[in-house]
Amino acid sequence: MDKFKVLVTDNISKEGIDILSREGNIDVEIKAGIKSEELEKIIGEYDAIITRSGTNIPASLVENPGKLKIIGRAGVGVDNIDIEAASKKGIIVMNAPTGNTLAATELTIGIMLAAARKIPLANDSLKTGKWNRKKFMGIELYNKTLGIVGLGRIGSNVAIRAKSFGMKIIAYDPYIKKSKADSLGVILFDNLKDLLKEVDVISFHTPLTAATRNMITAKEIELMKDNIIFVNCARGGIVNENDLYNALKSGKVFAAGVDVFEKEPPESNKLLELENVFATPHIGANTMEGQEAVSVIIAEQVANALNSRPYLNAINIPFMKSQLPDNLQLYFDLTEKMGKLAAQLAKGRPEMIQIVMVGKNFEEDLCERKFDVPFSFQPFTIAGLKGILSVSIQESVTYINAPYVAKDRNIVVEETKTAQFDKFNDLIIFTLRTDQGEMNIAGTVFSDKLGRIVLLDRFHLDVIPKGTFLHFKIFDRPGIIGKVGTILGDHNINIAGFGVSRQKSGEELAFVSVDDPIRSHVLDEILKIDGMIEAKVIDL
Repeated sequence: MDKFKVLVTDNISKEGIDILSREGNIDVEIKAGIKSEELEKIIGEYDAIITRSGTNIPASLVENPGKLKIIGRAGVGVDNIDIEAASKKGIIVMNAPTGNTLAATELTIGIMLAAARKIPLANDSLKTGKWNRKKFMGIELYNKTLGIVGLGRIGSNVAIRAKSFGMKIIAYDPYIKKSKADSLGVILFDNLKDLLKEVDVISFHTPLTAATRNMITAKEIELMKDNIIFVNCARGGIVNENDLYNALKSGKVFAAGVDVFEKEPPESNKLLELENVFATPHIGANTMEGQEAVSVIIAEQVANALNSRPYLNAINIPFMKSQLPDNLQLYFDLTEKMGKLAAQLAKGRPEMIQIVMVGKNFEEDLCERKFDVPFSFQPFTIAGLKGILSVSIQESVTYINAPYVAKDRNIVVEETKTAQFDKFNDLIIFTLRTDQGEMNIAGTVFSDKLGRIVLLDRFHLDVIPKGTFLHFKIFDRPGIIGKVGTILGDHNINIAGFGVSRQKSGEELAFVSVDDPIRSHVLDEILKIDGMIEAKVIDL
């Protein structure tokens, strides 16, 4: 049996240390608070290192990694680790994304109650010798409607606990099946704006992505009832802080409970000036039980990885792509982009994802011969799954856990091979079936080594999936495309490329590559063009 050395550089729970020690072939050394200079000298002596937020792992630290195979983060965030540098050295970076679920859930409930009943204000007032009961008139949660944006692990647990208060729970999550919501007793909305009109309390449990940044602005707040309560223990930037400040100050919003900020620590943040903002310094994971849980999870995963057993929470999995031949690495990247495109274009909730591999390039069963991974899907299927799921799923989606994330959401995953399709000898076809229809995207790599989207349903294309696009569908009428160009030009948005595909049905589909961001008001202007069927901003 191989022997391994693991270095622990921050304080983690004894339970995690015990798990590693019980393996028999793992020696654990604890050097909590070790300085970077000393760590750089000895890091190559260890097979794995376990950190928390107190240890930075920059590129310079892994420049000469020696025996180092694994960096484990006892927590969710990996901002203190240079993942790209680690990946280039073949080092697996893993975290513990599920360990703080209940901690974050309970903070959400706690800060919701604090905002509804003004508990911190009442506490501070009483401790200064005042007895001012009338000032602290609150709102009951009983019979109120709680809107949950993001019904993943934390959102689901918040729903379960909020029901015990007698609240009606509604939710918006485009990647959760209605059957899961039904099992939780939650009414699932297909449209965020419809949910906003119904809520008395709203709580956010989504990642910060291009799609969720500034998800809530003054325009969305205006749709809501008066005197609602905002709760955000997810990520700063989901709610526009300036617009929330104005709504709180005007009285439109009764109170807000905030654990996260656009900039942390928040400097000169106007929200902190308001009495009806109840704030905490990003402490969602800060419970003794939560810290024990992340320590146990990361210890188990490090032990499993060192001893060639299945493990889940790898952030990078550098060997999956790097061991593919160069030409297949291009298809791997292309398939992930196709998944991202499908996630941004599709309507409805995913039910089935199918990857069809066309041509001799894909004859070899790569998953069995090249990769030590706990599933049998081909690398291209994994790449496509990660692409589609990472757009909207709350927890970190990786090449390792993507199949499990799909399974947890009852999404059927299929893969097949065929010799030829249409006029293409080598092709990846990505099919997404939702509760509202089916979408087919196909891509190939040409001799210039650039992956291209060549089919979108019945439309033939030639799109290099990189950067920001304006995607739109129109009725084939004179002048519409010109109007789109004029609007973009009027807003100083430079067009880098323009591709159009036409159908006999009289519809045209376009992908316009742009160099500048397309704001929501610009998109609204484009959507008002007569003959415009649909328009979306796509980030690839």
